[in-house]
Amino acid sequence: MPILSVHLTPALVGPVDLADRLVVVIDILRATTTMLYALAEGASVIIPVAEVDEASDLASRLPDTTVLLAGERKGSPIAGFDLGNSPKEFTASIVADKAIVFTTTNGTRAILHAGLARRVLLGAFVNFSAVCHELLADGGDVSLLCAGTDGAVALEDTLFAGAVVEFLQNRGDYLLDDGARLAWDTFEGHGSVLLSAFEVAAGGKNLAEIGLNEDLSWAAKIDRFGILAEVKGTPPRISICSYSASPTVWRTCGP
Repeated sequence: MPILSVHLTPALVGPVDLADRLVVVIDILRATTTMLYALAEGASVIIPVAEVDEASDLASRLPDTTVLLAGERKGSPIAGFDLGNSPKEFTASIVADKAIVFTTTNGTRAILHAGLARRVLLGAFVNFSAVCHELLADGGDVSLLCAGTDGAVALEDTLFAGAVVEFLQNRGDYLLDDGARLAWDTFEGHGSVLLSAFEVAAGGKNLAEIGLNEDLSWAAKIDRFGILAEVKGTPPRISICSYSASPTVWRTCGP
């Protein structure tokens, strides 16, 4: 029986403990959501980095015409960067065929934290069914890694993890850890009012305070995209590994 674990923040699991697992990194507000919008709009690859200086240095070594700098600190765009972290910014006219060097307060660090995993996927409500079907097809042990907010548990990430737990439990047998059961209970209590839950979450309130509350509705669009985004390589690169026009018909990405 495969194991299904939920880690409510990266601090609760060591990188070595994620080895040999399929890890889904979750940062609903907003890194994984925004990256999926960018890839769906035609970005060729996303390069996640931890620090602002690291992002600037990497972008300076790539051709100006093929790279964009994107990211945030404390929710706000970074001075001198081409884009922030709002999904609506990443339109096809801006990101198509571009490599995006991306750094965020929580999400990109969570992605890098999972560097020893067997596989790493990006998870968000906008590609919910794609992620769920891929986990079923993979059949191995799963860790749902929530990015959290400044080291604290994030309601919106926990909701997504709980939704995945419910989906998988309704279609297979998994051995759940306590984090998975907590996330599942959270989804059962708040999942029917997703946008309202985002609004009362600390992350949602932070965005409202800086005038970015519109991003909540973009993050709440369940199955907006039929895409899977996988992290591969060293240093890591994120790209689309599978696509389907139907949320019920999938072909696996494979290892």
